[in-house]
Amino acid sequence: HSGPFWESEYAEIIYWRDIPTDASFTSPNYNAQAQESISASFWKAKYLTFEMDDAGWNNMRLGLENVMLLAHSMGRTLVMPPRRQLAHGLIDASGSKVISFNDFYDIDAINTKQKGLNIITMDQFLEREALNGHLKSKIDGAIMYPPNNQLRWDNERLDPLWKYIRNVTKTFKWNPKQCVLSFPAAGTDEQHLFSMMADVLVGKDGRPFPHFSEYQGRPVNVNAPPIERFREILAGRRKICMYDRKIHEDNPVVHFKADQVDGTRLITQFYAFLWFEDWRHDLWSKRFIRDNLRYNNEIMCLAARIINSLRNHARKRSPGNIDGIYDAVHIRRGDFQQQFPMTEMDANEILEGLKEHIAPGSALFIATNDRDISFFRPIQEVYDVSFLGDFGNILSGINPNYFPLVEQIVASRGRIFIGTFFSTFSAYISRLRGYYSVKEMHDGHMTGALQNTYFLPAKWKKEMSLYQAIHKPLYGRDFPVAWRDIDRLELG
Repeated sequence: HSGPFWESEYAEIIYWRDIPTDASFTSPNYNAQAQESISASFWKAKYLTFEMDDAGWNNMRLGLENVMLLAHSMGRTLVMPPRRQLAHGLIDASGSKVISFNDFYDIDAINTKQKGLNIITMDQFLEREALNGHLKSKIDGAIMYPPNNQLRWDNERLDPLWKYIRNVTKTFKWNPKQCVLSFPAAGTDEQHLFSMMADVLVGKDGRPFPHFSEYQGRPVNVNAPPIERFREILAGRRKICMYDRKIHEDNPVVHFKADQVDGTRLITQFYAFLWFEDWRHDLWSKRFIRDNLRYNNEIMCLAARIINSLRNHARKRSPGNIDGIYDAVHIRRGDFQQQFPMTEMDANEILEGLKEHIAPGSALFIATNDRDISFFRPIQEVYDVSFLGDFGNILSGINPNYFPLVEQIVASRGRIFIGTFFSTFSAYISRLRGYYSVKEMHDGHMTGALQNTYFLPAKWKKEMSLYQAIHKPLYGRDFPVAWRDIDRLELG
């Protein structure tokens, strides 16, 4: 991928691990004979289909993280959606904005490596199950075929396909804002988890309903009893969603919608929605996302080249900066302020926020969706500013839809990072910084705190400086449970 070729130039971007025991881990729901059979036998595979979120990349990423784990946990083959136009996407060399998750992740490698997770395309699913008359109406049981018997839906209008899929599959009304999707430990029934929820609601043990502030600076041990781990992640939610044996046995295909009306969009962090009674399964899920669902090598290598160039620039400008230290900020503008008007800041207000943490004259990398660079002139007058576009010699010939993802990696390696609160783009950078903090044993890593990660506006600037339990808005930031103490490998 055109380098870097020296370990000293790429080692710093590697936060993931290769753990053989994780790759062989399967869910209690996984039936290898059914899921891995390619013949028309008694054993029938079960599937999970899902819709890409209609918003930008990071909302799509959140959805994929959820469904990857849902498919594995439910013991179902994951069906990838067709390629489609990327909202807020950029036109590539072929004049297209059409993308699939395979463009950004090595889905084939995940499919090959991870036991208990089989992944196929929508074309393969429709050919295997729909055209053979295996998909039936949920209303009257009649066999239903795809619209016009169409198999290939890449870059097509997808409404007819999703209408068909919704008619022949089990869909859910699980809203991550309202319920915690719970998976009982192997060999146990589901009812005891409902009983646990009921006990929490009535305060059976004499404690009031938990509030996230109880856990500020006081994380629950990752291997604590289920009731304690459960209380910590409730975030005010008073219901359990349950994937039980009846749903599993009765439904060949389950489908996850991306519906803005009924609240079923999976635009929340996977660890804030999915809860596993078995703490080992819970930690495996967090490692799986960290170690497998990472940007592909082309993107990571591109980011490493930008980082090396940025560090060299910082060294040349300030010979005393022998490590090439730079700081980073993500400034989200445009339509974002229409949705979150409380984040509206002019350049001078942003500058004052930066000066609280970053010394004037420092090398500063700005990640932004704003193409009007003149907006940042007051900041450029105080800092040695670089944008991704300043590295055109490195970016030449690269798919421009990689650029925001590269910005995330570059920003995550800054000494100090200041993000935009409510932005899932900034939130993911903070999670990456959490992964790096554990690997590099930064101050606070034992509790999940990030000492040099902040947000704007100032109301939220210190959200990451002290451990906090999951709380609403679930998407506004990432939480330390994603990276704190997840490398215990007692899978059993």
